[in-house]
Amino acid sequence: MSSTTDNRPPVIVTDAACDIPPAMLEKYPIHFLPLRIIFGDEVYESGVNMTPEEFYARLGKGDVHPSTSQPTVAEFMEVYRKVGADGSPILSVHLSEGLSGTVNVARAAAQELPDLDITVHDTGTLTGALGIQVLTAARAAQAGYTAARIIPLLKRDHEHGGMLFSVEDLSYLYRGGRIGSVTYQVGQALRIKPLVTVAKTGDKAGTYISAGRARSLAKAGESFVKQIVSEVGAGNKLRAIVVYGDDPSLAQQLIGQLKETFDCVYIDLMPTAAVLGVHVGPGALGIGWGAGDWPV
Repeated sequence: MSSTTDNRPPVIVTDAACDIPPAMLEKYPIHFLPLRIIFGDEVYESGVNMTPEEFYARLGKGDVHPSTSQPTVAEFMEVYRKVGADGSPILSVHLSEGLSGTVNVARAAAQELPDLDITVHDTGTLTGALGIQVLTAARAAQAGYTAARIIPLLKRDHEHGGMLFSVEDLSYLYRGGRIGSVTYQVGQALRIKPLVTVAKTGDKAGTYISAGRARSLAKAGESFVKQIVSEVGAGNKLRAIVVYGDDPSLAQQLIGQLKETFDCVYIDLMPTAAVLGVHVGPGALGIGWGAGDWPV
């Protein structure tokens, strides 16, 4: 699937479950595979013909619960052929296999193109944490690193980073099959906001697991900071991407708390990708982070 003979830096490819602020996309040449958002008979491509703002406006109509679908092998092959047309190596970096089949589609596409030098990497995470890894890859590629040298940097970001999110309304997680009916009913009755993360080790690695609970999204943000302190240490360097649904106010508040607590070498916020919004709804708050400074 990949070659180690090419010493050129790779072209970076990722998918629409990756949250990276627009300013960084202007700075680094990162190529995205869109994921589809389906509202009944209406089909959109996240980031192509549906922005996060348009998505949440459509979601607010409440007439149909949306679903998502991943890119096809043919679509991956089309992108790989395009970005690898000049013989450049490709590093394709994707959300966790435990949450989507996208990375396996990427692997299948790479196998169909043996003449291209394609490395497919499962980051084990998604949203802002995936964004941090993709930015690490893009920075390293710009500095001349090969795919073989970049992969260990991404693994280190995953080991010393993470993601957390919470939601205002559990019904989106329930309808999307992410939580069971008992959890949903108890949570709604007690007005509990779940804290959710992605497991990094064990038999649940790469899938959603509980990281606690809070009484409000504001309290969830405070819990995020406490948990990151326990892993990174207050005052230490941190890179973070904060994401939200349709209201940035709590995300801006969380940014302030992070800046007070850590030496933030990179921090930004953005509405989360529409393909993720399908599962969390408009009332969402999350963060992806990596400990320490950029490795490159």
